[in-house]
This record gives sequence, C-alpha cells and structure tokens, in this order.
Amino acid sequence: MAVTRWTNADGLQVAFPNYYAANPKLPNQARFLESDGAIKTIEIDYDLSLIANGTVSYSSDLNNDGTVDGFSNADTYIPANATVLRTIVIATTAATGTAGAIFTVGTYKKDGTAISATNLVTATEGLLANVNTIGKRTLGAGTLCATTAGTAGVGAFDAYIGITTTTQPFTAGTGKIIIEYIDGPADVAA
Repeated sequence: MAVTRWTNADGLQVAFPNYYAANPKLPNQARFLESDGAIKTIEIDYDLSLIANGTVSYSSDLNNDGTVDGFSNADTYIPANATVLRTIVIATTAATGTAGAIFTVGTYKKDGTAISATNLVTATEGLLANVNTIGKRTLGAGTLCATTAGTAGVGAFDAYIGITTTTQPFTAGTGKIIIEYIDGPADVAA
C-alpha cells in the first residue's frame, strides 16, 4: 500500500495533496458510522489483494521511512474499555489466491503494536474458502466477539483495527467488515 500520510517534525500526521478527494473510502481503513443509540458501528471496505503477505493494513508512516507502520489520530478506532458485540465479514467480490490463503482482523495500539492480531476474526474464519463467493457472510469468532458471560472488552487502550494476510497471498477479494460495539466508560487516549 502506498504511503498516504506522513509525520511532520511536530509528530502530527499530514496527508499528501488530494488525499481526501482521491480517497473518500480508503480500502482496508476503518470508518465510523453515525449512531444515536448505544450500539456503534465501524465499517471497513476491504481489498485483500492490497495487503502484502504477512503485513498489517496500517494507515500511516510514523517515522517517515516510506513504510506504513502504525495509525494516526485521524483513524477510526474502538474506544478503550468498549465491548465488541460482533464482527461480520461479507464478500462483495470473490476472493482468489493460493489455496491456504488466510487473513485475520485484530486490534492494535496507535503505534502499531498488536493488542491481538486475531481478536476479531481468527484464521479459522479468515480462510479463502469463506470469502470466495459474492455474498458469503462470516461471523468473526475472535476473543472480543465471544458470546459467553464475562467476555472482556478491548482493554485500556484505544483499539485500532488492522487486517493481516498470512500464509499465502490473495490475488483478489473485496468486501465489508462490520464491527458493532458499545462504548465503555469515558474514552481514554492511547
């Protein structure tokens, strides 16, 4: 993925010219959908072919070395102490790639450190076979999506969402990832 934002000397993220005009819906980047109720929704238009094998769908170059390696304040995140209700993956273009291609969806701190790369969608749900037909729907079964009593929330840090491809590369595959959550106590910056 091309670098679309860089960090200036003051540590602020700066977008390249035409960033917003050319990228109204950036692939593999989360965006918040407005909600008046308790349940909040984050939506990601994913494109698995744009995520290099073994990398995370970071949005920002934090140290200006030409490599995206973290997130910025402009990115959507699940607030600290929130609880995730469910994660849904829906294929809108059939995924293709080498047999055994896998992706996961997890949470990260703003600096790119993994909280858990699989706590929304694990390798079991992120199989090529689960997104290889238009309209296929898969429910994430990561630890944050558990339906048992006492399921933990996202923790003390704001949780940025990252997609990782593993094992084999995808050559195609687009769709939506929808994450529903309920805010915890007051938001804590991370």
